[in-house]
Amino acid sequence: MERSKAESFTAYLEAKQKSERVTRAAPRSGGGTALTVLAALASDGQGVMLLSDLQQASGMSFLDFSQALKRLVDTGYLTVKGEPGHESVLITKLGEEVAELARPA
Repeated sequence: MERSKAESFTAYLEAKQKSERVTRAAPRSGGGTALTVLAALASDGQGVMLLSDLQQASGMSFLDFSQALKRLVDTGYLTVKGEPGHESVLITKLGEEVAELARPA
């Protein structure tokens, strides 16, 4: 039995919308920078987050996030404290200043 064109188009639209939702919900696989991590932590308001929560908030892949985090710690913008698996990331005063300057107007 052949479907009508209207049914085919409706099925097409539903599939397209589902695909767009999945694409928007998927974390980015690159494109994030150290400033992305810094902004995510600064926007928290408290200046401290669990490491796993910060990675999720940044939307970055594990590799990109770990490289950005290392750069931020090495430059003195962030500190990491706590036991493995329960680390917290804290923004320093210098990190707060940089995040404020980098914030879009």
